[in-house]
Amino acid sequence: MRIHPALVAATLAVVLGCSSRSNVGHPAGGSGGQVSGGGSGTGGTGGGTGGNSASGGSPAGGAAAVGSGGAGGAATGGAGSPASGGATASGGSMGSGGAAASGGAAAGATGAGGGAAGAGGSPPALGLNDVTILAPLPQPGAPPVLLSGTDLAEDGSPFVPRDLYDGVTNVSGMPLPTLDTGYARLQLVAVRFDLCDRHLPGPCVASDDAVLRLVFQPISAQGIAADIGFHLFQVIPGDQVAATVGLLRELASLNVPDVAVTGVLGVSAALAGPNRDSYAAKLRELVRRHGGQGSLIRLTMNAQNLNASALVWVLRGLEKKGDVFVDVAIAGTTDLFETVTMTGSPGFDVRPSADTPVGLAGVISQLKFDAADGPTKRGYLATLAAVDNPLTNSADTVPCVGCHVATVLMNARASSASIDPLALPGRYLSAFDPSVAGGNSATTPTTLRALGYLGTKPMISQRVVNETAQVLTEIGQRFSSP
Repeated sequence: MRIHPALVAATLAVVLGCSSRSNVGHPAGGSGGQVSGGGSGTGGTGGGTGGNSASGGSPAGGAAAVGSGGAGGAATGGAGSPASGGATASGGSMGSGGAAASGGAAAGATGAGGGAAGAGGSPPALGLNDVTILAPLPQPGAPPVLLSGTDLAEDGSPFVPRDLYDGVTNVSGMPLPTLDTGYARLQLVAVRFDLCDRHLPGPCVASDDAVLRLVFQPISAQGIAADIGFHLFQVIPGDQVAATVGLLRELASLNVPDVAVTGVLGVSAALAGPNRDSYAAKLRELVRRHGGQGSLIRLTMNAQNLNASALVWVLRGLEKKGDVFVDVAIAGTTDLFETVTMTGSPGFDVRPSADTPVGLAGVISQLKFDAADGPTKRGYLATLAAVDNPLTNSADTVPCVGCHVATVLMNARASSASIDPLALPGRYLSAFDPSVAGGNSATTPTTLRALGYLGTKPMISQRVVNETAQVLTEIGQRFSSP
């Protein structure tokens, strides 16, 4: 991994993609590729036609809040029937995408291939839920679904090093409330694979190291997640990336076939399905192999401050420089942590305030947005679309708060201003389903959780969905299909 000497900025709170990054060089720009559905295999059923996308809504299969939709729904191919000799046929024929309604920008994208392979079949093409895996919460009194923060990786170190946990939770000389006891309750709730650290906008390059991103939250004995999260970034050396993609495809073969049909990113069906034990074991193998302090390059925190009378969150991060971990500066500032206070419905007061990209400060403040004229409001919403686009912005160009509030703000602001988010310039376009209907981020202003849980409610931000889609696009371009 190549580290740029300049200090990078922006803490990424637990989930989303807004953290300062070690500078592994790759060119800015580029565009998301379109992934077509697979042709129908022997015995395979044809794919359906994608549903029309309503204003900001999701493709057919369930309405989503404004701002969560894409340019038409991605129709998916049907799962193939078993071919002779026991091999599963390839995915069904490509369905046509739905047309975007209410001024939508483009026709729907093509669909993805069919379901999981059967005995003797090759692994299926990867879907959103194969590279971003949100584990279900454990039942009351049950052990973790995957792993605890104190469990050991292959290198013999705990997944969440205690000294780094104590360092990142120490704000103004003391830990935030409950965090002094939260370490023992940490559980792995989400796993993400990316082909690089994405410190710059645009696609990764083949020489980059890959990154395994692990999200831990304190979980109570009743199976309830605290509004606290830790995001760990683990390096996967470049010579191991192809093998890791192969392992992800093996995991996908154990996934529930219907997941490939619906395509929406959500709580992992594989970890609750008929193959859950073998799927969980193989996923733990991946995490143990690449987790631990030896491969850790960054640890960030997004935690509610329970000492405050209002809803207040603190975002902070530590990053490895040489042999030591140092504080990460918030993008656009020299401050080492960010405080976010809920002040509207929704609206937020952010300290320090950084208007990057331009318009972010205006759209975050409910007072400023409500006082703006129509064209200015449209410009503010275009800023949110740009924040969520991994091809135009990254963690080093957007303060942490931007990625964590963009989803709920787009939903509320677009609705109040009667602006179709599908018609905004600069939004991310992909062949994969852009819906955030698998979580509650678009309608829950009382958390900054971008991937994880608030209580028992799953949270999935638009930036997480878009980054996941971009990873799949690049995997399809760089690694031959099985």
